[in-house]
Amino acid sequence: MADRRVARTEAAVIGAFERLLDERGYARMTVQEILDAADVGRATFYAHFQGKEGVMAAFVAGVIDHVAAPANAEPGHDFTGRDGAAAQVEHALRHVQEHGHAVRALLMGGCSSEFIGALREAAFGRIRKATRDDYAARFLTGALVETIVRWVETDFADEPRTLAASYAAQAAGVLETGGA
Repeated sequence: MADRRVARTEAAVIGAFERLLDERGYARMTVQEILDAADVGRATFYAHFQGKEGVMAAFVAGVIDHVAAPANAEPGHDFTGRDGAAAQVEHALRHVQEHGHAVRALLMGGCSSEFIGALREAAFGRIRKATRDDYAARFLTGALVETIVRWVETDFADEPRTLAASYAAQAAGVLETGGA
């Protein structure tokens, strides 16, 4: 029972955070506004998150972590049974695009370094598990983060499948050489 409550609380806070990005932007948003919008108490909030930075990190990690093992088809896309770097990157890109308003607000709204740091941390954890090579994981993480940043800056001009295929082709070259 506690797991469902935890999940509900975290989803409510992250959802409120995302909505407030549109209304207030990250820099002007306060923890109190998040509390009010999510209808949670301060103690409950701080039991789950370390300030709004923690909520941002959870939002970003939720997009990245979700991609690793899709269990069901989702509205707009189905990655069940699709393996490999291109499929995982495309899935991540589709979620970035679905949350494009929030990602754009984070990237363009005065907290780009914090957002990029959270994105780098979330992506590195996933990529490091797949490569088992620290240098290659850092290199591929940097390339993925820059791909996402450029994509947002161009207002999602490229198709996720195209970007993912390009990223996967470049990543294959790095992985074939062992990160050197």
